Amino acid sequence: MPPLVLVLSLVLLPAAQGTAVGVSALTCGPPVLVAEIDTSKLKGELRRLAWEPDGTTLYLQTADGKPPDEKFRHYAIEVVGGSLTGLDREPDWAAEYWTVKQDRAAPGMPGLVIDIQQQIETLKPGTGASGVLDRQSSPDAVAGGSPSAENLANGAHGNQSANVVRLRLVGQDIAVWINERPFPGMKFSWGPAGSGALVFTGEHGELVFLDGQRHRQTVPKVKDAFLPAWSTDGSRLAFIQKTGRKKVAISWIAVGK
Repeated sequence: MPPLVLVLSLVLLPAAQGTAVGVSALTCGPPVLVAEIDTSKLKGELRRLAWEPDGTTLYLQTADGKPPDEKFRHYAIEVVGGSLTGLDREPDWAAEYWTVKQDRAAPGMPGLVIDIQQQIETLKPGTGASGVLDRQSSPDAVAGGSPSAENLANGAHGNQSANVVRLRLVGQDIAVWINERPFPGMKFSWGPAGSGALVFTGEHGELVFLDGQRHRQTVPKVKDAFLPAWSTDGSRLAFIQKTGRKKVAISWIAVGK
């Protein structure tokens, strides 16, 4: 397959007044449900989640079709009450939030930058962290290779080369795509300006905080999450969570020091 092309913005912001955050000292409240959504009623895939600066509204974007001919749809969700309203366009505040959220450089700390690695890797089959076939290949794709029962049993069919894109911060993987088109903002979000911290989703959709000193903290009792969105003031973290085949919940947790 042709190599994947990753476009990740790099906006170098002036140094902001703020204190670097040690994420191991953060406290996390329980999830607060904003809205439950039947995705079959929204055309396309969920693509963006953003906070309005005053914290009263979330912006949700869906994308229908394949690049470069995608059609985007826009929605506003009230944080209190969860009412969803269609919009004609993406609000300016949402576009600005998204640019900062998925930038290569930490907001207010231009020296802290995400590394991008793209290479062909040999991946092992099976379940768990080392397995890939169970997560990335459909049964039809595996069967299309005409593997024998013996090869499937002993794993000879398994080791396969794949195009892998990794985003890394201070030597830690914060996003990995295997034979997929990368969408950086789907898997991580920078924290408030000057904090040098971000949150990313792990292999099972757990939410993990990471800072420039390699401290980590996993949010308890959250899995199958995506599109994390850390509010500009750092006080809340919103995310979308798969709850069914075509059901998702949008929630937020309070974040404190």
